[in-house]
Amino acid sequence: MQLDYIIVGGGSAGAVLASRLSENGAKQVALFEAGPDTPPDDVPDVIADSYPGLSYFDPRYHWTQLRVYNRSPRLNSQPPKTAKLEQAKVMGGGSSINGQFAVRGLPHDYDEWEGLGLKGWGWEGMLPYLKKLERDLDFDGELHNRSGNIPIRRVFPDDWAGFTRSVLKATEADCPYQPDYNASFEDGSFPLPLSNENERRVSTAVGYLHKEARARKNLHIFANAFVENLIIEGKRATGVRVTIGGDTKTYSAREVIVSAGALHSPAILMRAGIGPAAQLARLGIDVVADLPGVGENLTDHPHIAVGAHFRKSARLRPGQRRHIFLGVRYSSNHADCHTGDMLLMPVNRAGWHPLGKAMGALNVCVNKSYSRGTVTLKSRDQNEEPIVDLNLASDGRDLMRLVDGFKRIYRIMTAPDVQRHVNTWFLAGYSDEARALSVRKASNWIKTASAAYAFDYLPFFREELLKRKFGTTDRMHKMMQDEELIVEWVKQSVWSGWHVSGTCKMGTEDDPLAVLDDRCRVRGVEGLRVVDASIMPTIVAANTNITTIAMAEKAADLILESVN
Repeated sequence: MQLDYIIVGGGSAGAVLASRLSENGAKQVALFEAGPDTPPDDVPDVIADSYPGLSYFDPRYHWTQLRVYNRSPRLNSQPPKTAKLEQAKVMGGGSSINGQFAVRGLPHDYDEWEGLGLKGWGWEGMLPYLKKLERDLDFDGELHNRSGNIPIRRVFPDDWAGFTRSVLKATEADCPYQPDYNASFEDGSFPLPLSNENERRVSTAVGYLHKEARARKNLHIFANAFVENLIIEGKRATGVRVTIGGDTKTYSAREVIVSAGALHSPAILMRAGIGPAAQLARLGIDVVADLPGVGENLTDHPHIAVGAHFRKSARLRPGQRRHIFLGVRYSSNHADCHTGDMLLMPVNRAGWHPLGKAMGALNVCVNKSYSRGTVTLKSRDQNEEPIVDLNLASDGRDLMRLVDGFKRIYRIMTAPDVQRHVNTWFLAGYSDEARALSVRKASNWIKTASAAYAFDYLPFFREELLKRKFGTTDRMHKMMQDEELIVEWVKQSVWSGWHVSGTCKMGTEDDPLAVLDDRCRVRGVEGLRVVDASIMPTIVAANTNITTIAMAEKAADLILESVN
């Protein structure tokens, strides 16, 4: 089969590219996804569920061996520890397992890209694609579209749980309530928009690889297909070597597009000889193109949180699936930081299990972060995960904004309206133990059911257990008297927002770390592009999924323009 385009990865970007590039029936398109397919008429309930805590932690849809350093081993005096990081291995990628938040970022996020020399990637150039992808079920007007592939809706305050309503009362004096997050660029308290319709997730595997797209004779979709390597002849990418069901074959195409995400795309390039020459040579990989920026510029949104055990008045209604409704966007006013750089979210459920339904959290996130990490190869073996150093909160601006975020959380949690809904609150984070409990299985239900009963009816047991595992409110009162205690806790507890990006960034020729040009073409290699969250030069002040879809929409037009 002579292919025009091979797409490596069927995620948030890859599914969009496959759909758009195959609309022209003359182009033969092959999409290879390492995980299972989720066609629109056969989406597993765990993925379709409005409550994302099921798919987020289901090992059937992840790269289960992937572990990362939240804090860089170069920064810690103590032995560095790795943590799991859930990265999707399923059709639709992150859009099949993420929190379903459909937020765009702010105009200055994109204007920053254009200011770096990326013509057409500013707000004016990106807005048409941010609109093109959406079918907004609540709002219309010049900033919206009612006919795109991804439905977007919100849960409004009448349906919010008691805890969220009390947090809104504590924040709206400084951040007034506004209904439309994506059409307002000011600080405010907003219902968070969702890529969800009729209480079901709509991933790119459903919204773009729809029934009509799948019926095209020129679109070839391969699931459970692991791309072993790129085929490079001289300075040109000519195809891929893929294993499907134990069978390994080579597929050739006029152009190869890598859309494997911000951790795996740079690893694929490096194994093919595209990356920092010295690192590749150490691993015995022949250098095709010396691009020092491959795997650099890794950016994420660092989070911290406090947990809470709720009184009945705070909890979700029986049967209610969504658990995060409100996003409070605020400006830290920290030196050299953009406006709207922070996000605070009350979480009304801590898990699918009985104990999780009685607990929640208040999260704060640096939504416009400056710390940079790296992705490097451990070996040339394609089955071995790369070394991922997120290096969270290494930039002082990120660290101190999280410290300030903790103080804001403290003030909200001690507000009388919030206290009425909370039995107790405590320092929280994402440990491996918490992640293990988040996997839905009978043994976890049994464990948590007895704990849920004890937490509700045996306050002494609850307080003692939380004190032993997390630290009591007394510890938080002390932290508020000594900022250094907050700094140390933030360093130990900061966790990833699952928004890895930037590791194959676009840039101008005079940028030594630019991997791609402004048409997503890999520098120094013909017939090869990268299109996914890795191409962002800087991170947007938003969950990255909607921006990634919009970038793929734009990239599809750029690719088709180049051959017409």
